[in-house]
Amino acid sequence: MVRALLYLPDEAAHRLAGALVSGRTLTVRAMVAALRAGASLIAVPATLRDDAAERALRRMPALAVAVRWLAPGAEAPDDDSALWLLLPASSLIHVGALRGLLSAPPPLAAVLAPSAAGAAPVAVAGASLVTALWKDLAAGRTMGPELARRLAEMGARPREATGAYCAVREPSDLARAEDALQATLGIAADSGVDRYLHRRCSRWITRLLVRTRLTPNQVSLSSLVIGLGAVWCFWHATPASTFWGVIVYAIACIVDHSDGELARLTFQESRFGANLDWTIDTVIHAGVVLGIGVAAGGSVMAVLGGLGATGVALSALLARYLPREIEVGRTVGGLLTNIGNRDLFYLLLLATVALRWLAPPLVGAVTVVVAVGSQFYWIGCVVGIRRMRAGPTGVGQSS
Repeated sequence: MVRALLYLPDEAAHRLAGALVSGRTLTVRAMVAALRAGASLIAVPATLRDDAAERALRRMPALAVAVRWLAPGAEAPDDDSALWLLLPASSLIHVGALRGLLSAPPPLAAVLAPSAAGAAPVAVAGASLVTALWKDLAAGRTMGPELARRLAEMGARPREATGAYCAVREPSDLARAEDALQATLGIAADSGVDRYLHRRCSRWITRLLVRTRLTPNQVSLSSLVIGLGAVWCFWHATPASTFWGVIVYAIACIVDHSDGELARLTFQESRFGANLDWTIDTVIHAGVVLGIGVAAGGSVMAVLGGLGATGVALSALLARYLPREIEVGRTVGGLLTNIGNRDLFYLLLLATVALRWLAPPLVGAVTVVVAVGSQFYWIGCVVGIRRMRAGPTGVGQSS
């Protein structure tokens, strides 16, 4: 069983713990990181209880259940077998760092390597250390130097940080903490264009959005409006409109990235939000593909555009539930991963722009490529899933 306890490392910690970093206080961020790292109980000195913490508890029922506010003289939990995460309330600690710290805890104690040399260690230890310091920890006294000394005496082993960590000792460190947090906003599915274009732009928007009352779902709907503008541009068969279609599509993608970043920064992730985001992406991509077919001219191209749009929708649906074993495969799965990313879609859009300017009659070739490629993707997904469900032999053939 894992439990967590927030403590005040120094005299400035109480003021800094209540400082906002990307829309949430450091105290709230530490509590949520502990919860997501698996802590079933999060003990917090009552001196850290403020309006921001109360709002977080109202918005996150699971956090409210786990948090226990400690008044001076509070009794220590009596479970000697529990592991305790000791977290400075005035430091930025990403859940990835805590999971790495807990991945292989030593018999006595371990400390996050970047925090080991300072007076605000992030550590995991047995109940004996927490019990020995409980009275002072519960009272909200500054405990950084004493905790660091005890951990050193115990021979706490350093663990490298696998997630963002930033000690905040003075107000000037808050900007550095925000930069460290912003650097964690990418996801594994990001393509090259996502990393080098969309994320670099979306983070600037997200920095502004966290200071407003806009919700991630409202930002998602904004990306839909912009994306429909891109669809409209591709439906109009002019070189200028297709060029602007790519620009507007890129803006929609940037805003689309920002909604997820805002959700992760403000702990507003939800299944509904994920489904809304996926639906909007699918509508925009299918609409663009259909628009390219319609703009190519003729009923045959329009039908092929509709076929491509249908293939895009089916591919998106299957890819959403694509088993990981297929997605990372070296044959069917590996090919699906390569043809289904956003980088290739950009190439198709740029090819449409170039052909619209240089050889308009050949724009239909893009429609044909998308119609065939999108069918290949979803059919490949079905084949991979059937092979996987056929048993060990099927899995081997698709990997």
